Amino acid sequence: MKQFFKSESGEIHFGDLAEPGFLAAKIENIDSILENLGAKKLWRCTVCNDLHIGEKPPKICPTCFAEEAYVEINKKEFLEMVK
Repeated sequence: MKQFFKSESGEIHFGDLAEPGFLAAKIENIDSILENLGAKKLWRCTVCNDLHIGEKPPKICPTCFAEEAYVEINKKEFLEMVK
């Protein structure tokens, strides 16, 4: 089952695993996070559908290890994948 991870810089990852520096987190209200993105963007791995919220996507997906496989997505697509 996929879970949320959060870094000290506020980046969020939703997937099976996360990059070093991300800790497991509980996200009770994803809507408030999406309302307050600021400069952060929504990213999805095209290979395994892991999700990432941050200014830049991971260079290597922490779940499937695909390189440079993230694409930017919109809020609607993000919500469909997590709810």
